[in-house]
Amino acid sequence: AAAAVPEWRSIATAARPDAVVHQRCDGVGLADLRAVCPRLVGPSDLGAPNDLGAPGGHNDDDDALPIVCPDPVDGFLVLFTSGTTGAPKAISVSEDVVARRVMAVTERLAFGSDARVFMSGLLNNTTGVIFSFGALAHGATLIVPDSRDVSTWPAQVARSRASHIMLRPVAMERFVAAAGAGGTDLSCLRVVAYGAAPMPHRLLELGRRLMPCDWVQGYGLSETYGPFCWLDEAAHRQRRFEDTYCVGRPDGTLQVRLEPLPGHPDGVGEIVVRGDMMMDGYLDITTGRLDPPGFWLRTGDMGAFGPDGDLLLKGRIGSSVLSQDGHRIYPEEVETVLAGMPGVGEVVVVGLPGGGENDHTRTPVACLWGPVTHDGPAALRRATAEFLIPRLSREKWPDLLYASADPFPKSGNDKILRAETERAIDRQALFPL
Repeated sequence: AAAAVPEWRSIATAARPDAVVHQRCDGVGLADLRAVCPRLVGPSDLGAPNDLGAPGGHNDDDDALPIVCPDPVDGFLVLFTSGTTGAPKAISVSEDVVARRVMAVTERLAFGSDARVFMSGLLNNTTGVIFSFGALAHGATLIVPDSRDVSTWPAQVARSRASHIMLRPVAMERFVAAAGAGGTDLSCLRVVAYGAAPMPHRLLELGRRLMPCDWVQGYGLSETYGPFCWLDEAAHRQRRFEDTYCVGRPDGTLQVRLEPLPGHPDGVGEIVVRGDMMMDGYLDITTGRLDPPGFWLRTGDMGAFGPDGDLLLKGRIGSSVLSQDGHRIYPEEVETVLAGMPGVGEVVVVGLPGGGENDHTRTPVACLWGPVTHDGPAALRRATAEFLIPRLSREKWPDLLYASADPFPKSGNDKILRAETERAIDRQALFPL
């Protein structure tokens, strides 16, 4: 808890609340919060015993502060999309949606009063809010890591006997590497959740060996404030994750369908959703004008439904590439495959202007970073082709390869920024696959 005190103080300073409810009986953070809050309400004010030696953790001359439960408010939270494929957009979310999504997700992840939830996210993103407030809602124990250094987390998980954790692919890579190197016993974990980007199959397999518990993948959007599709442990045991970027089945909190897209194969469409568990709308922060989502929210993601009812993601509409030979290339589909190639640390597929008569055509380029790039273009070309032959049909291959000397630029959520990556490509260093 002591590690979280600076964040508590920062939040209280920025929010300037009339009062802060402090429910810890050990008094951690009281002095810091008193310095920035006009009033603190402690355990004794809420009918709980405390051992602080002073009633409720506040001054004895404070008047009693009534605790009320007002109706949920609209415009409760403003957050921004990640901006990985374009400019970030401001999203307004109601308090009701936040609360209901917190409960829907944490029930899906089997939170309970005996859970010990490791807070891998921060309170400025959905993972942090859902895991922290979900833990409180279920009466679970919330474990705040000592630092943001993921390589230290396996030891902290083992030491604190954490039962639940969520890791994005970039963090999972570091977590698994540290756990394997240290021989850490992670048998305490009951649920490992992941999402936000494709998980390389090799990493998923390694993680499942190190952490033999229930694995759950969630797919959602900033606009839905969390996942609405799930690939559960039963699906993992059936190895349905081997379908290219399979994110599981809709959970019923939203209606989900596919809107056909001209120029794309049959069965592939834009994912559209509707229901009362998503944002109020996009917010113009300069004018305060709110643009509601309409009857169906167009997500900008493309997908198809598999034979088991699973949603298979194809990627963003804006990132798909129509190659000069007329084939439609879905970058995320290619990335998911190449991410499993030995020696690949990071991969991103972009489309460069093709220069042909059709202005809509682009040249698909696979940008790779990692040890596989160290042996030169010929070796990389051979290794990539040998890896792709049994895994991806030839018309879906990128035309060119690019070996990056450095990791790719990322957002605050560890998502690769495609536009920035494309701008940084040295055209003279491209070579054919």
